[in-house]
Amino acid sequence: MIYKEENFDVQKAIKAQSKFCKENKYPHFAPTNGVCWCCGNNIYELIGWKSYARKNKVSLKEAVFVTGISIEKANKDLITYCPHCNRSYC
Repeated sequence: MIYKEENFDVQKAIKAQSKFCKENKYPHFAPTNGVCWCCGNNIYELIGWKSYARKNKVSLKEAVFVTGISIEKANKDLITYCPHCNRSYC
């Protein structure tokens, strides 16, 4: 898997997305606290899953699949969905 845990920080990613939306005059679709109102997970948190079905959370070392929005992604892309449950915010 290609990811670095240090690239995932909830507070920094929340600030990055807010700044990105303001600077580009985009609507802010992502939850302001980062918590998805559908699945209850924080969209900016790195979560490991036992399978691609995303039903069983596991440690990152055991993970077959990981989801989450990095600081870098929050800083350069408009977030419109939950990476954990795929719920659209549009």
